[in-house]
Amino acid sequence: MRLSVYTSCLVIILSINTISQDVEKEWLTKFEYSNFLETARYEESLNLVKKIADASPYAMMKSIGISPQGRSIECVIVSKGHGFTPEEVKDDDAPVILILNAIHSGEINGKDASTILLREILITKEKISLIDNVVLLVIPIFSVDSHERFSAFNRINQIGPKEMGWRTTAQNLNLNRDFMKADAPEMQALLKLYSEWLPDFLIDVHATDGSDFQYQTTYAIEKHENTTPMISNWVKNIFNPYIVDAVNRKGFSISPFVGMIKGDPRNGIYDWVPLPRFSNGYVTLQNRPGLLIESHILKTYKERVYSTKAVIESVIELLNQKPDDFLSICEESDDYVNEMFIEEGKSYPVSFKRTDESTVFRFEGIDYDFIESKVAGKKVRIFNGKKYSAEVPYYNKAVADKTITVPVAYIIPREWSIIVDRIKLHGIEVEFFNEKKQYKVERYKFFNVRFPSKPYEGHFNPEFDYVKNEDTVTVQIGDCYISTDQRAPGIIINLLEPDADDSFVRWGFFNSIFERAEYYEDYALQPIAEEMYSNNKKVKAEFQAKLRSDSVFADSPRQRLDFFYEKTPYYDDHYNIYPVLRVVEEIDD
Repeated sequence: MRLSVYTSCLVIILSINTISQDVEKEWLTKFEYSNFLETARYEESLNLVKKIADASPYAMMKSIGISPQGRSIECVIVSKGHGFTPEEVKDDDAPVILILNAIHSGEINGKDASTILLREILITKEKISLIDNVVLLVIPIFSVDSHERFSAFNRINQIGPKEMGWRTTAQNLNLNRDFMKADAPEMQALLKLYSEWLPDFLIDVHATDGSDFQYQTTYAIEKHENTTPMISNWVKNIFNPYIVDAVNRKGFSISPFVGMIKGDPRNGIYDWVPLPRFSNGYVTLQNRPGLLIESHILKTYKERVYSTKAVIESVIELLNQKPDDFLSICEESDDYVNEMFIEEGKSYPVSFKRTDESTVFRFEGIDYDFIESKVAGKKVRIFNGKKYSAEVPYYNKAVADKTITVPVAYIIPREWSIIVDRIKLHGIEVEFFNEKKQYKVERYKFFNVRFPSKPYEGHFNPEFDYVKNEDTVTVQIGDCYISTDQRAPGIIINLLEPDADDSFVRWGFFNSIFERAEYYEDYALQPIAEEMYSNNKKVKAEFQAKLRSDSVFADSPRQRLDFFYEKTPYYDDHYNIYPVLRVVEEIDD
């Protein structure tokens, strides 16, 4: 990015003032008529969006769900002759773009940016051509309850608006950690919409905190091994060059959304592969690209809104140019995933690591000083406003470091139906047994189970080791069978494989299997243990070896007795056993 961009940015922003004055006030956002200092509350915001939608034959507004506090989550469908249902749009071959705003309602720039863009498309029609070849799904406010936790004190390090919403829902859940586990009613509503429409492109709008730099906005879109080669190539060769050039031409500066080594970009910047709990990580499992917009909180709210609008508009422009080519990439991605991981049996990646490879990136930063803080008792970094430009190493390559062999299917016992209900939200097809059958399966047994001292997103997430053993089981009527031969096997694998960071077992949905419900009294076990020690040479040798190698075990009467208890038929054979089974093959009668 060159500093000349900032001069052109001033010209653009000055022209924005004139544009807003030319629009009748009834169509203006509060952001505009407050001199770009405020954002409207829930009711006023949605009333304006509804008014815009109602005034155009190319839009309709519908509720996709109700929040815990009783507010409607609204979605605007914008379609110029392509229909207003998923079936109609699919038949017409128009890419569907889902624009998700206010997943964190303190970061509200997307709502105002999208509303202005909807007006320009549907009311003033100056940008009506943007929807010639695409369909838009616009959610103005996703986290509606947190939007109304309205205060001037919700974002301590953010410049404007005057008041804004909160980061987490009324149930204190972070929706951008919830795409996989789907705890929040808001997320369950969104996933139903997503599964019905299967958007071809997702835009998720945020505002980033942390370091200071010159860019008004940043972006992230997946291009590593967590996505398909078709999407990766499109992102690297078409999307990235286009989005930077288009946003620059609109007068705003943009950079990749990156991490900074030791907090200073001069030490180097880096990409990472997001977990699927995040929006841009989730859509890769759906074989689709997704854009994360992170405008910069230390820029004015006016700059954040209009730079966000510039990015959204640029994405729509790009997909509107060659819609068939883009749809082909999505279709080829579905085919590739099925061919590679189901037909050819390639292992599926569930974890990634950054490599030491780097390129050179010219970073436009803001410098800082360290000042002595009597309060903190240390030196504190304070940004001083001085601009600098430096060539820095950019670590932008990641590779898989943990993979899973894809089974034929998974079997989930009927008593774990809550898991099945969550899986279905993701558009995954499930079947239920209406007769008993036998299968050769693999099952996991956990050991060294550890729990954190406090919850994360309402869950106590366990860590563990495991072994995997083969077994033969008879499934019961009502048990669930989930074939991996589906459009998005990555969703299934990441939810059901313990190695995946966003699996149900990692999120604590199976914590009850780690609890022992039956115990022994010493007097009852003592004669059984003595008999085993005296008459079973293998057990005796194993016990003596453990005494020699493990001093903690040797000094613990309870652990010594447990050693024998675990080898008796009284021991709970369900303890630490993962109830989800990996299917190897069906056994014929």
